[in-house]
Amino acid sequence: MRPTKVSHIFAVQLLFLALLGCGLSSDTQPTSLSVPNDVFPSETPGTKDFRPSADFTIHPVYFFKDDLLTEIQRPLPTPVFLDAPLNNLLEGPSETEAEGGFASAIPAGTAIVDVALLRNNTISIHLNQTFFEIEGEQRIRASAQLVLTASGLVSDTQGVVFFLEGRPVQLPDGEGLIEEVLEGRLPSPLTVDDYLSLTSFSQ
Repeated sequence: MRPTKVSHIFAVQLLFLALLGCGLSSDTQPTSLSVPNDVFPSETPGTKDFRPSADFTIHPVYFFKDDLLTEIQRPLPTPVFLDAPLNNLLEGPSETEAEGGFASAIPAGTAIVDVALLRNNTISIHLNQTFFEIEGEQRIRASAQLVLTASGLVSDTQGVVFFLEGRPVQLPDGEGLIEEVLEGRLPSPLTVDDYLSLTSFSQ
């Protein structure tokens, strides 16, 4: 019987060597594999962690949807000057956005003549005559779009003032109230808070 036992042991050894030759490990614990860094990128475009490239930066512009001001993030080529987001706003919603219910109250033909940051961190916007041809509810809504979009241009802004042909003009707040502009004085800056009734912020 002894030769039979030895042959059995020898057969088991041969089987073990065959398994090793096939690349199977006898370890019961999982083995860590080193994977090249470029196989699984750390960030995937389209996720919330996506960041614009150095050639673009994201700025919010505001349109109306379901009668409420709604933010849309727009990529703009760098460097971004103060007038860039506002001019982007004047282009109106894209075809896809319009099909999704987004609309603008700003009349076609409106132009930004000049945008400047004043010393008290107030933004001044000079508009052409076309903008002031609208009245009532449309002017309120159009003013709100400009103020909210402009307020995203700089941090800690103190508000927005408007001009027509170099003269200060007071635009209506969200309730339609227009403050009188005293001779030689700037109009009171309009802020996001003046249009909360037109946003979902207060809901």
